[in-house]
Amino acid sequence: MAPLSGRVTVGESLKSIVICVDSYNDSLMKGYVYHGSFGDGKKFDNLMQLLLIIEDVLDDTGFPQATTEKRRFNAFEPAGKGDKASGEQIDFSTQKGKLASFKLRIMFRQNASWQGSLAWLENNADEPFRSALEMLMLMDSALSG
Repeated sequence: MAPLSGRVTVGESLKSIVICVDSYNDSLMKGYVYHGSFGDGKKFDNLMQLLLIIEDVLDDTGFPQATTEKRRFNAFEPAGKGDKASGEQIDFSTQKGKLASFKLRIMFRQNASWQGSLAWLENNADEPFRSALEMLMLMDSALSG
């Protein structure tokens, strides 16, 4: 049977992003991001870096597909896109942050934001979120509380 046109199967390791937070001082979050599309973790030193790493992962894998085009002040594309996704299954469940670890599943990219669920691994808590801001507020509540 021929595959359905336009459909791509995305491996389970490519649907989840693990965020390991090593420090959170004065709302400055630092840690590593793990995903099946790159071998080692990618370090982030602030929230903007974290968001850009995640957005690059979503763009590179094409999952979930964005419903809107990115808007920019300039017409130039940034140089050097991230690594392309492989079909390889990688298990990052053993990666832990010094303060907290989160498993992020982004199911939709609508209204120029993300919708999905965020699991706080140390507390076995899982919460849905409707925007990237709401996701960051969930992370803040786990790290501040």
